[in-house]
Amino acid sequence: MKEKEQKILDASLKLFVERGFHGTSTAEIAKTAGVATGTLFHYFKTKEELINRLYLYTKESMLCEISEHYDDKKAFKENIKELWLKFVRFGVNSPYKFQFILTFHCSPYITSLTKEQVESHAESMLGIYKNGIGKQKIKEISFEMVMDYFWGNVVTVVTHFEKYPEKLNEKNLDMAFELLWDGISK
Repeated sequence: MKEKEQKILDASLKLFVERGFHGTSTAEIAKTAGVATGTLFHYFKTKEELINRLYLYTKESMLCEISEHYDDKKAFKENIKELWLKFVRFGVNSPYKFQFILTFHCSPYITSLTKEQVESHAESMLGIYKNGIGKQKIKEISFEMVMDYFWGNVVTVVTHFEKYPEKLNEKNLDMAFELLWDGISK
């Protein structure tokens, strides 16, 4: 990725999270990025193209942060906990990216093609966790329901520690994970 393109993505990330899609003009993005408006349109033909590229960028950043292979030598619960901790740490350490993903996941500006690109990456990485369903370690519910429940817990935990950063410690992380585990395990 070129430096100017990265500056545009960084500036638009912050502005879209703080002001929303309609509250952010391309002129503001260019100014914040320190580039000419024409330069912005050289990289992104429309604001919609920019937001789709930013969505891919933030989701890929998250998937890169959490990508570790499932360790067959560890218990299923340990693997789930490690994955969960990576998501939580991403949310705590990259709050703008995390908030952008939350805000724009269901946005009509994100095209179905963009969502399909991201979901195919996530599906291949998370598919191994279907292992726990097959081995009857977790309740017999759909994989999609488990993932939604998992994601909802991550969002709640990240939001909690944003409000109460002084409470972010191993003991509280362990308790938060146990709440998730108690909800999905048999």
